[in-house]
Amino acid sequence: AVTEALGYRQALIGLVQGEGPAAVLTGWLGRGGAGLPANGGHIAALPLSPAGGEVAEAVLAGQVVQTRGAQCLPDARLVGQNCLILPLLWGIRPVGVLLVDMTGREQDTARRQSLEAMARQTGTSLGMMITRLGRARERAIQEERARIAQDIHDTVSQSLFGLVFTLDGCLKMLPHDPAAIAPELAWASQTADEVRQEIRQTIMDMWAEEAMTPQQFEMDLRQYVADLLPAAGLQVGFDVRGDFASLSPRARRSMYRIAQEALTNVVHHAAASEAKVCVDVVTGRARLVIRDNGRGFEPDLVLAQAYDREHFGLRGMQERARSLGGTCDLFTRPGAGTSIVVDFPASPDA
Repeated sequence: AVTEALGYRQALIGLVQGEGPAAVLTGWLGRGGAGLPANGGHIAALPLSPAGGEVAEAVLAGQVVQTRGAQCLPDARLVGQNCLILPLLWGIRPVGVLLVDMTGREQDTARRQSLEAMARQTGTSLGMMITRLGRARERAIQEERARIAQDIHDTVSQSLFGLVFTLDGCLKMLPHDPAAIAPELAWASQTADEVRQEIRQTIMDMWAEEAMTPQQFEMDLRQYVADLLPAAGLQVGFDVRGDFASLSPRARRSMYRIAQEALTNVVHHAAASEAKVCVDVVTGRARLVIRDNGRGFEPDLVLAQAYDREHFGLRGMQERARSLGGTCDLFTRPGAGTSIVVDFPASPDA
Protein backbone atom coordinates (compact mmCIF):
# COMPACT_ATOMS: atom_id res chain seq x y z
CA ALA A 1 0.00 0.00 0.00
CA VAL A 2 2.85 2.41 0.78
CA THR A 3 4.68 2.02 -2.54
CA GLU A 4 1.68 1.37 -4.76
CA ALA A 5 -1.28 3.33 -3.36
CA LEU A 6 0.72 6.26 -1.96
CA GLY A 7 3.47 6.27 -4.58
CA TYR A 8 6.60 6.15 -2.44
CA ARG A 9 9.81 4.75 -3.94
CA GLN A 10 10.73 2.32 -1.20
CA ALA A 11 9.33 1.04 2.08
CA LEU A 12 10.69 -1.39 4.62
CA ILE A 13 9.14 -2.91 7.73
CA GLY A 14 10.94 -4.59 10.63
CA LEU A 15 9.58 -6.31 13.73
CA VAL A 16 10.71 -6.23 17.34
CA GLN A 17 11.96 -9.58 18.59
CA GLY A 18 12.83 -10.24 22.21
CA GLU A 19 12.54 -8.02 25.25
CA GLY A 20 14.73 -5.73 27.29
CA PRO A 21 18.43 -5.44 26.43
CA ALA A 22 18.18 -8.45 24.07
CA ALA A 23 15.47 -6.87 21.88
CA VAL A 24 16.31 -6.34 18.20
CA LEU A 25 14.61 -5.11 15.03
CA THR A 26 14.60 -7.97 12.55
CA GLY A 27 12.41 -9.94 10.12
CA TRP A 28 12.69 -7.18 7.54
CA LEU A 29 10.33 -7.07 4.54
CA GLY A 30 10.57 -4.52 1.74
CA ARG A 31 8.90 -3.35 -1.46
CA GLY A 32 9.92 -1.12 -4.37
CA GLY A 33 13.15 0.41 -5.54
CA ALA A 34 15.98 -1.08 -7.54
CA GLY A 35 18.14 -3.39 -5.48
CA LEU A 36 15.70 -3.71 -2.60
CA PRO A 37 15.23 -7.43 -1.81
CA ALA A 38 11.70 -8.78 -1.82
CA ASN A 39 12.08 -10.22 1.66
CA GLY A 40 14.76 -8.03 3.24
CA GLY A 41 16.33 -11.24 4.48
CA HIS A 42 19.95 -10.07 4.19
CA ILE A 43 19.45 -7.04 6.45
CA ALA A 44 21.21 -7.45 9.78
CA ALA A 45 19.21 -7.23 12.99
CA LEU A 46 19.42 -3.83 14.66
CA PRO A 47 19.74 -3.78 18.45
CA LEU A 48 16.80 -1.93 19.98
CA SER A 49 19.10 0.37 21.91
CA PRO A 50 21.11 3.51 21.18
CA ALA A 51 23.63 1.23 19.46
CA GLY A 52 20.95 0.62 16.80
CA GLY A 53 21.24 4.20 15.60
CA GLU A 54 18.53 6.68 14.74
CA VAL A 55 15.98 4.02 13.79
CA ALA A 56 16.20 2.25 17.16
CA GLU A 57 16.15 5.56 19.05
CA ALA A 58 12.98 6.68 17.24
CA VAL A 59 11.27 3.37 18.01
CA LEU A 60 12.25 3.51 21.68
CA ALA A 61 10.99 7.10 21.93
CA GLY A 62 7.79 6.26 20.05
CA GLN A 63 8.28 9.31 17.82
CA VAL A 64 8.05 9.78 14.06
CA VAL A 65 11.42 11.03 12.79
CA GLN A 66 12.52 12.14 9.32
CA THR A 67 16.19 11.90 8.43
CA ARG A 68 17.71 14.29 5.90
CA GLY A 69 21.06 13.59 4.30
CA ALA A 70 21.81 10.63 6.57
CA GLN A 71 21.48 6.92 5.88
CA CYS A 72 19.09 5.36 8.42
CA LEU A 73 20.26 1.80 7.61
CA PRO A 74 23.81 0.59 6.98
CA ASP A 75 22.89 -0.66 3.49
CA ALA A 76 23.00 2.42 1.22
CA ARG A 77 20.61 0.79 -1.26
CA LEU A 78 17.75 0.90 1.21
CA VAL A 79 15.21 3.69 1.71
CA GLY A 80 17.61 6.48 0.75
CA GLN A 81 18.84 9.42 2.78
CA ASN A 82 15.45 11.10 3.18
CA CYS A 83 13.83 8.45 5.34
CA LEU A 84 10.69 8.67 7.44
CA ILE A 85 10.92 6.46 10.54
CA LEU A 86 7.48 5.46 11.80
CA PRO A 87 7.44 3.40 15.03
CA LEU A 88 4.76 0.71 15.17
CA LEU A 89 3.30 0.76 18.67
CA TRP A 90 0.82 -1.37 20.63
CA GLY A 91 -0.14 1.14 23.29
CA ILE A 92 3.29 2.25 24.46
CA ARG A 93 4.97 -1.03 23.55
CA PRO A 94 7.10 -0.97 20.37
CA VAL A 95 6.31 -3.90 18.07
CA GLY A 96 8.08 -2.81 14.89
CA VAL A 97 9.06 0.03 12.57
CA LEU A 98 8.07 1.26 9.10
CA LEU A 99 10.78 3.00 7.06
CA VAL A 100 9.71 5.00 3.99
CA ASP A 101 11.93 6.66 1.38
CA MET A 102 10.58 10.22 1.21
CA THR A 103 12.66 11.28 -1.83
CA GLY A 104 10.49 13.65 -3.89
CA ARG A 105 7.71 13.60 -1.26
CA GLU A 106 9.33 15.56 1.55
CA GLN A 107 6.68 18.32 1.54
CA ASP A 108 3.63 16.13 0.92
CA THR A 109 1.85 16.65 4.26
CA ALA A 110 -1.34 14.79 3.32
CA ARG A 111 0.52 11.63 2.35
CA ARG A 112 2.65 11.83 5.47
CA GLN A 113 -0.50 11.97 7.59
CA SER A 114 -1.78 8.90 5.73
CA LEU A 115 1.50 7.13 6.52
CA GLU A 116 1.24 7.96 10.21
CA ALA A 117 -2.36 6.71 10.34
CA MET A 118 -1.29 3.53 8.55
CA ALA A 119 1.54 3.04 11.05
CA ARG A 120 -0.86 3.40 14.00
CA GLN A 121 -3.25 0.88 12.48
CA THR A 122 -0.42 -1.53 11.65
CA GLY A 123 0.97 -1.27 15.18
CA THR A 124 -2.43 -2.06 16.65
CA SER A 125 -2.92 -5.03 14.32
CA LEU A 126 0.55 -6.39 15.08
CA GLY A 127 0.05 -5.90 18.80
CA MET A 128 -3.24 -7.78 18.77
CA MET A 129 -1.64 -10.60 16.79
CA ILE A 130 1.31 -10.79 19.19
CA THR A 131 -1.09 -10.84 22.14
CA ARG A 132 -3.11 -13.69 20.61
CA LEU A 133 0.05 -15.63 19.84
CA GLY A 134 1.27 -15.09 23.39
CA ARG A 135 -2.00 -16.37 24.81
CA ALA A 136 -1.91 -19.39 22.49
CA ARG A 137 1.65 -20.11 23.60
CA GLU A 138 0.65 -19.84 27.26
CA ARG A 139 -2.27 -22.20 26.68
CA ALA A 140 0.06 -24.68 24.99
CA ILE A 141 2.44 -24.48 27.96
CA GLN A 142 -0.40 -25.05 30.43
CA GLU A 143 -1.73 -27.98 28.40
CA GLU A 144 1.73 -29.53 28.27
CA ARG A 145 2.13 -29.09 32.01
CA ALA A 146 -1.24 -30.78 32.56
CA ARG A 147 -0.23 -33.63 30.26
CA ILE A 148 3.05 -34.14 32.12
CA ALA A 149 1.23 -34.06 35.47
CA GLN A 150 -1.21 -36.68 34.20
CA ASP A 151 1.62 -38.86 32.89
CA ILE A 152 3.38 -38.71 36.24
CA HIS A 153 0.16 -39.52 38.07
CA ASP A 154 -0.72 -42.36 35.70
CA THR A 155 2.69 -44.01 35.95
CA VAL A 156 5.05 -43.02 38.74
CA SER A 157 2.50 -42.19 41.45
CA GLN A 158 0.56 -45.41 40.90
CA SER A 159 3.73 -47.50 41.18
CA LEU A 160 4.65 -45.64 44.35
CA PHE A 161 1.18 -46.42 45.71
CA GLY A 162 1.85 -50.13 45.24
CA LEU A 163 5.27 -49.74 46.83
CA VAL A 164 3.87 -47.98 49.89
CA PHE A 165 1.08 -50.57 50.13
CA THR A 166 3.65 -53.39 50.18
CA LEU A 167 5.94 -51.69 52.71
CA ASP A 168 2.98 -51.04 54.98
CA GLY A 169 2.13 -54.75 54.80
CA CYS A 170 5.72 -55.62 55.69
CA LEU A 171 5.55 -53.47 58.82
CA LYS A 172 2.38 -55.24 59.90
CA MET A 173 3.88 -58.71 59.31
CA LEU A 174 7.19 -57.96 61.02
CA PRO A 175 6.18 -58.81 64.64
CA HIS A 176 4.57 -62.20 63.92
CA ASP A 177 5.93 -63.43 60.54
CA PRO A 178 9.34 -61.88 59.75
CA ALA A 179 10.26 -64.70 57.35
CA ALA A 180 7.45 -63.70 55.00
CA ILE A 181 8.85 -60.20 54.62
CA ALA A 182 11.88 -61.12 52.49
CA PRO A 183 9.99 -61.79 49.23
CA GLU A 184 7.84 -58.71 49.78
CA LEU A 185 10.93 -56.54 50.23
CA ALA A 186 12.43 -58.07 47.10
CA TRP A 187 9.30 -57.08 45.21
CA ALA A 188 9.48 -53.58 46.72
CA SER A 189 13.08 -53.25 45.55
CA GLN A 190 12.08 -54.34 42.06
CA THR A 191 9.20 -51.87 42.05
CA ALA A 192 11.50 -49.03 43.10
CA ASP A 193 13.74 -49.85 40.14
CA GLU A 194 10.68 -49.90 37.88
CA VAL A 195 9.70 -46.45 39.17
CA ARG A 196 13.12 -45.21 38.16
CA GLN A 197 12.61 -46.69 34.70
CA GLU A 198 9.12 -45.20 34.46
CA ILE A 199 10.47 -41.75 35.26
CA ARG A 200 13.08 -42.18 32.54
CA GLN A 201 10.45 -43.44 30.08
CA THR A 202 8.10 -40.56 30.90
CA ILE A 203 10.88 -38.10 30.13
CA MET A 204 11.65 -39.87 26.87
CA ASP A 205 7.95 -39.89 25.95
CA MET A 206 7.95 -36.10 26.16
CA TRP A 207 10.38 -36.05 23.23
CA ALA A 208 8.93 -38.78 21.04
CA GLU A 209 5.58 -40.53 21.05
CA GLU A 210 5.92 -43.89 19.32
CA ALA A 211 2.76 -45.30 17.77
CA MET A 212 1.34 -48.11 19.91
CA THR A 213 0.04 -51.26 18.24
CA PRO A 214 -3.09 -53.10 19.49
CA GLN A 215 -0.81 -55.89 20.74
CA GLN A 216 1.35 -53.44 22.69
CA PHE A 217 -1.77 -51.77 24.06
CA GLU A 218 -3.04 -55.05 25.51
CA MET A 219 0.33 -56.42 26.61
CA ASP A 220 1.42 -53.24 28.40
CA LEU A 221 -1.88 -52.90 30.26
CA ARG A 222 -1.80 -56.55 31.35
CA GLN A 223 1.73 -56.09 32.64
CA TYR A 224 0.78 -52.86 34.36
CA VAL A 225 -2.07 -54.51 36.28
CA ALA A 226 0.14 -57.49 37.18
CA ASP A 227 2.87 -55.18 38.48
CA LEU A 228 0.52 -52.82 40.28
CA LEU A 229 -0.68 -55.28 42.91
CA PRO A 230 0.42 -58.84 42.17
CA ALA A 231 -1.93 -60.31 44.75
CA ALA A 232 -5.02 -58.52 43.47
CA GLY A 233 -6.03 -61.45 41.27
CA LEU A 234 -7.85 -59.24 38.77
CA GLN A 235 -8.66 -60.94 35.46
CA VAL A 236 -8.59 -58.45 32.58
CA GLY A 237 -10.06 -59.14 29.15
CA PHE A 238 -9.40 -57.16 25.97
CA ASP A 239 -11.38 -56.64 22.78
CA VAL A 240 -9.85 -54.33 20.15
CA ARG A 241 -11.84 -53.90 16.95
CA GLY A 242 -11.77 -51.68 13.90
CA ASP A 243 -9.01 -49.61 12.35
CA PHE A 244 -6.74 -49.05 15.36
CA ALA A 245 -3.93 -48.00 12.99
CA SER A 246 -5.95 -44.95 11.88
CA LEU A 247 -5.55 -43.38 15.32
CA SER A 248 -2.76 -40.87 15.78
CA PRO A 249 0.09 -41.69 18.21
CA ARG A 250 -1.31 -39.03 20.55
CA ALA A 251 -4.80 -40.61 20.52
CA ARG A 252 -3.39 -44.09 21.19
CA ARG A 253 -1.26 -42.79 24.03
CA SER A 254 -4.21 -40.95 25.57
CA MET A 255 -6.39 -44.07 25.34
CA TYR A 256 -3.66 -46.09 27.01
CA ARG A 257 -3.33 -43.58 29.87
CA ILE A 258 -7.11 -43.47 30.39
CA ALA A 259 -7.33 -47.27 30.47
CA GLN A 260 -4.33 -47.37 32.80
CA GLU A 261 -5.94 -44.96 35.25
CA ALA A 262 -9.30 -46.75 35.08
CA LEU A 263 -7.69 -50.13 35.82
CA THR A 264 -5.75 -48.54 38.68
CA ASN A 265 -9.05 -47.46 40.21
CA VAL A 266 -10.45 -50.97 39.71
CA VAL A 267 -7.50 -52.52 41.56
CA HIS A 268 -7.48 -50.00 44.40
CA HIS A 269 -11.17 -49.34 45.00
CA ALA A 270 -13.57 -51.66 43.17
CA ALA A 271 -12.90 -55.03 44.89
CA ALA A 272 -13.54 -56.54 41.45
CA SER A 273 -12.52 -59.96 40.18
CA GLU A 274 -12.96 -59.14 36.48
CA ALA A 275 -12.52 -56.16 34.20
CA LYS A 276 -12.73 -55.72 30.45
CA VAL A 277 -11.17 -53.15 28.15
CA CYS A 278 -12.90 -52.66 24.79
CA VAL A 279 -11.69 -50.47 21.91
CA ASP A 280 -13.80 -49.90 18.81
CA VAL A 281 -12.66 -47.67 15.93
CA VAL A 282 -15.26 -47.33 13.17
CA THR A 283 -16.81 -44.72 10.85
CA GLY A 284 -14.63 -41.87 12.04
CA ARG A 285 -15.23 -42.43 15.75
CA ALA A 286 -13.26 -44.21 18.46
CA ARG A 287 -14.70 -45.62 21.66
CA LEU A 288 -12.90 -46.94 24.73
CA VAL A 289 -14.89 -48.76 27.41
CA ILE A 290 -13.51 -50.08 30.71
CA ARG A 291 -15.96 -52.19 32.74
CA ASP A 292 -15.60 -54.06 36.04
CA ASN A 293 -17.81 -56.28 38.20
CA GLY A 294 -16.85 -54.51 41.42
CA ARG A 295 -18.89 -52.94 44.16
CA GLY A 296 -19.61 -49.67 42.36
CA PHE A 297 -20.29 -46.39 44.16
CA GLU A 298 -22.44 -43.28 44.24
CA PRO A 299 -21.27 -41.28 41.19
CA ASP A 300 -22.64 -37.95 42.40
CA LEU A 301 -20.53 -38.17 45.54
CA VAL A 302 -17.32 -38.93 43.66
CA LEU A 303 -17.94 -36.36 40.92
CA ALA A 304 -18.58 -33.70 43.55
CA GLN A 305 -15.07 -34.38 44.86
CA ALA A 306 -13.45 -34.74 41.44
CA TYR A 307 -11.26 -31.67 41.88
CA ASP A 308 -9.76 -32.81 45.15
CA ARG A 309 -6.17 -34.01 44.89
CA GLU A 310 -7.33 -37.50 45.88
CA HIS A 311 -9.56 -37.70 42.82
CA PHE A 312 -7.13 -36.23 40.30
CA GLY A 313 -7.26 -39.48 38.30
CA LEU A 314 -10.89 -39.03 37.25
CA ARG A 315 -10.27 -35.44 36.28
CA GLY A 316 -7.23 -36.54 34.29
CA MET A 317 -9.32 -39.05 32.31
CA GLN A 318 -11.92 -36.39 31.54
CA GLU A 319 -9.30 -33.84 30.49
CA ARG A 320 -7.57 -36.36 28.23
CA ALA A 321 -10.87 -37.13 26.53
CA ARG A 322 -11.62 -33.43 26.08
CA SER A 323 -8.17 -32.84 24.61
CA LEU A 324 -9.12 -35.33 21.87
CA GLY A 325 -12.40 -33.52 21.22
CA GLY A 326 -14.38 -36.22 22.98
CA THR A 327 -16.19 -37.15 26.18
CA CYS A 328 -15.57 -39.37 29.21
CA ASP A 329 -18.71 -40.67 30.92
CA LEU A 330 -19.00 -42.62 34.15
CA PHE A 331 -21.75 -45.20 34.76
CA THR A 332 -21.99 -46.87 38.16
CA ARG A 333 -24.14 -47.52 41.20
CA PRO A 334 -23.52 -49.40 44.44
CA GLY A 335 -23.33 -53.14 43.89
CA ALA A 336 -23.49 -52.91 40.08
CA GLY A 337 -19.89 -52.40 38.98
CA THR A 338 -18.53 -49.45 37.03
CA SER A 339 -18.20 -48.53 33.36
CA ILE A 340 -16.12 -45.71 31.94
CA VAL A 341 -16.96 -44.80 28.34
CA VAL A 342 -14.68 -42.55 26.28
CA ASP A 343 -15.80 -41.41 22.83
CA PHE A 344 -13.83 -39.15 20.47
CA PRO A 345 -13.29 -38.41 16.75
CA ALA A 346 -10.84 -40.81 15.12
CA SER A 347 -9.37 -38.09 12.91
CA PRO A 348 -5.68 -38.36 11.93
CA ASP A 349 -4.75 -35.25 13.96
CA ALA A 350 -6.72 -36.21 17.09
